[in-house]
Amino acid sequence: MTKFNLNQILLLLAAMLFTHSCGTSPAEEKTSSTSHLLTVATAPVVRASMVDTVRIFGTVHLRNQAQVGSQFDGRLDDFSLLPGDHVRKGQQIGTIIPPAREALLRTLQNMPAHVRPDLEKQIRAIPLISPIDGIVLEVMHHTGDVVQQGEQIVQIGDLHELDIRGDLPVQYLPIIRQTDQITASFVDYPHPSMNLSLQAISGQINESNQTAMIRLKLENPAETFRPGMLVRLAFAGSRHDSTLIIPRPALLEEEGVYSVFVLKDIHVERRQVEPGFLQDDRVEILSGVAADELVITERAYSLDDGMEVVVRNK
Repeated sequence: MTKFNLNQILLLLAAMLFTHSCGTSPAEEKTSSTSHLLTVATAPVVRASMVDTVRIFGTVHLRNQAQVGSQFDGRLDDFSLLPGDHVRKGQQIGTIIPPAREALLRTLQNMPAHVRPDLEKQIRAIPLISPIDGIVLEVMHHTGDVVQQGEQIVQIGDLHELDIRGDLPVQYLPIIRQTDQITASFVDYPHPSMNLSLQAISGQINESNQTAMIRLKLENPAETFRPGMLVRLAFAGSRHDSTLIIPRPALLEEEGVYSVFVLKDIHVERRQVEPGFLQDDRVEILSGVAADELVITERAYSLDDGMEVVVRNK
């Protein structure tokens, strides 16, 4: 009796499972069949105008600086400047005591009082004068040092007006001559980008790398910037009209070979392409795709040629 009941129960369970399996809806079957597929996003290949952006690096330089040195042999006195000190044009920053005055000072006390003033007038200390307004950049000597004629004592730089200099490849010279503004952004220094005017182009070409030095004027009234800072320089280059453009995330690069994935029905097709202008968010494509085709813009690096996908925004 027990064996008979057990067989009936097993048959009943099998019938229930079969009925449930046959009752699965088409929507449920579709969901089950696509659950393992990769979901991607696409964007159309469009025709539009695109302008190349020329980018180079530059550095900040002093526009006005002075090396202050001694015009005579002697001993440096009354000099207390340190790097970072500010000086004014015409300010006395020290004195040079000539050897003759040193000898006079040693013997002056032994001379009659009425001749001392005349002797001091004849052999005077020589004032050391700052030729420009600026900040002390480097100190080569200190009070008490013996210096020779022409020997440099201190370097002074004017930080209020600086230059940005960069090396521009010669192929861009015709373009930059027609450029009104160049965008400058500092590397590793938190400051908003600035639009600056081109001041000059060097009359000489660097033969080793075929570049010409360009110079921009950088106003610096608050002395925010310093010589040696690295700057990115950018300006508009050539313009291509009615060219093919895709979003930058769609472009793949492996060992110098560029490609995209194009959507064909529910599958993807890998295409090798030739990129043109590259911008942060867009890429010009010279060959490999056609207008209005859909390229994969998301999770493209996870795809293989011929893979079936689910399109999220189709």
